[in-house]
Amino acid sequence: MRRNRRAEKSVVQFSIVDALVAGLFDGVFTVGRIARSGTLGLGCGDHMDGELVVLDGEFRLFHGDGRMTVLGASDSLAFAEVVDFEPESSELVESVPSLATLIAAIHERVVSENIFHAVRFDAHFTSISLREAKRQSKPYLPLAEAVHDQRENVVTDVSGTLLGFIAPHVFQGVTVAGAHFHFVDRDGSVGGHVLGIAGATGTLAVESYSGVTVRLPSSAEYLAADLDVADADGAIRHAESDHQR
Repeated sequence: MRRNRRAEKSVVQFSIVDALVAGLFDGVFTVGRIARSGTLGLGCGDHMDGELVVLDGEFRLFHGDGRMTVLGASDSLAFAEVVDFEPESSELVESVPSLATLIAAIHERVVSENIFHAVRFDAHFTSISLREAKRQSKPYLPLAEAVHDQRENVVTDVSGTLLGFIAPHVFQGVTVAGAHFHFVDRDGSVGGHVLGIAGATGTLAVESYSGVTVRLPSSAEYLAADLDVADADGAIRHAESDHQR
């Protein structure tokens, strides 16, 4: 039964990471459209403004100035990926010392690294390191330069949900290859892109998918863009790291 469900379901993605690498930060997909495709996921805001967390169908955007916005159906996003999450496994994991250890625990629970996996980790964290991208203005800089002024902070003694995806490495540029996680605390007021964790104990739930469905932008900027950016892989890795300055 699980194998059939995995074959039939897919991650649904709006835009591609290579478009962000090229500096295409305009919000071209509405929350209402994205919400029809899933209830758990992540992404980034219009003008690259903040980190998106989709949890239980609610869209929260954590801005680079420290604000949080609950988005409505007419709000727009530059990038998002979502799933209709129905975990195949769910179990307690204790005393996870690092993000690398959590990723290893996920790999132990899936059938292959060559398909997609969605992750939900409801846990208490001794500490979690987060970043939120700051709103950009036109003319947009390429992604690798735009993230230089991102907001980074460490939250301690916090409970909440880490969620996101692990994608096959051959899909780098379409999405973020490997692990890509965002976080929202239990109150819904603190969140962002996850850079690192420490001392985490909670319930780890995972679902796997054999496909990804990509919706490309139809804007004039996207249609005219040169997406063949030199060292796009390096730009993505740089944007995902905690060493921006």
